[in-house]
Amino acid sequence: MKENKIPEVVRAMLDEYVFNLRIYFGSKVFGVYLYNSIALGAFDENKSDIDFITILNEKFTDREIQALREMHRKLSKTFKFAKRMEGMYITMDEVGKCDFELEPYVYFAGGKLYSGHYDANYVTWWTLSKCGIGVESPEISKLSLETYFDNVIENMDYNLNCYWKSKLNSKLNFFSDKWVEFSVLTMCRIMYTIKYGEVTSKVNAAESIMPDLPEDFKTIVKEALRIREMSSSKSKYSSRFKRVKETKKFIKYVIRYFNENYFMKVKYSEDIYEG
Repeated sequence: MKENKIPEVVRAMLDEYVFNLRIYFGSKVFGVYLYNSIALGAFDENKSDIDFITILNEKFTDREIQALREMHRKLSKTFKFAKRMEGMYITMDEVGKCDFELEPYVYFAGGKLYSGHYDANYVTWWTLSKCGIGVESPEISKLSLETYFDNVIENMDYNLNCYWKSKLNSKLNFFSDKWVEFSVLTMCRIMYTIKYGEVTSKVNAAESIMPDLPEDFKTIVKEALRIREMSSSKSKYSSRFKRVKETKKFIKYVIRYFNENYFMKVKYSEDIYEG
């Protein structure tokens, strides 16, 4: 059973979470599902979030949102991993839709409850449909979730050519270890998905594509893995300025790789490849 993939260190917390949902909200809750690191079998006790989607039969009232906030607060007092829960409260009729199609919904991130948009996108739904885990909940097949790889590619098109292209203009972000790890391993995951047609953990993606990378980029990937796995306190770069340059160079390489493989007639300016 997929539920057996849930790490023991978070099992009691998740069981308590689901139990409290049933007590507080009864039949209004359809089920709770995990995606990303736990679902992909790549949960890291030191770094990973507990990514979840709680499916509702109908939206919470304002009063119920206050009760939900209190429920999360109590959970965080009892379980250390509760503060690392990151997830959305989506109604059944919103399943499979992306943020740009949805009205603001309730989500939990950074230890707080918000109303807005968070992580409803094609990659999220694809990962949930292929690898998701229900926590004391109906099978994922009951969600009637239809996902298509073309939509995942579309999502990556936006992420690379809009989000990451704009980030390349930043003069400060890439000086931090956190941004080097996040950006480089995200690029590796995108390349892995393009090559194999499936989603995997960032670490597995980096290790899998490493042999096929040009030699120029292997050091920056190893640096990102060093930061992620805390395998050494010593950077593989003697200069942060050089590391920033190599990080941006790798991002540009992945964007070009993506566009050349999937969007030969790209509508975006080619000036990203200069420099």
